[in-house]
Amino acid sequence: PAVLHERVGEDLLQVSQRSFWQGHKRAPEVLTHAVREFAQIQEGEDVLDLYGGVGLFTSACLHDVGAHGSIHLVEGSKDATNDAKVNFASHSNVEISTGDVAKIVTRIDRADVVILDPPREGAGKDVVQDIARISPRSIIYVACDPAALARDTAYLKENGYELEKLRAFDLFPMTHHIESIALFTPSEVS
Repeated sequence: PAVLHERVGEDLLQVSQRSFWQGHKRAPEVLTHAVREFAQIQEGEDVLDLYGGVGLFTSACLHDVGAHGSIHLVEGSKDATNDAKVNFASHSNVEISTGDVAKIVTRIDRADVVILDPPREGAGKDVVQDIARISPRSIIYVACDPAALARDTAYLKENGYELEKLRAFDLFPMTHHIESIALFTPSEVS
């Protein structure tokens, strides 16, 4: 079918054929659980969901931010953001932006928590600098390429964020690919 409806926990998300979705059946549930565990989002906080796709992590975190918090989903794929607009049509506290993440993030002033799930090449130096500029209390980085995560970890360190926790998931059995989730927090100032 042109459009699928994927259930993750209690949420049902629209995913069209041209939108990205995890290939492993349990990946959405496993990854959202780990992201929420690392993020520890409090009611009323503002979350920035970069490379947010159809809204997998937005959906999971909506319950945490509550009615007084907000989530800003940014994604480059128009197909994915069209799905996200359907998925969150009844949520006035979700803002969806379509376009180049590296350009849009320069216009964002604040976020308590940043979740980013970039493509295989990673977020890169400019995006990392702009995330650090808004001083979130935590950054949760979902990575499908360990080398890109390692490079961006160095950029985050240069910009005042330390790797606090890391988990790896074998979501692609019988291959060399792994998915990782990393938690970064501001470095202690001495």
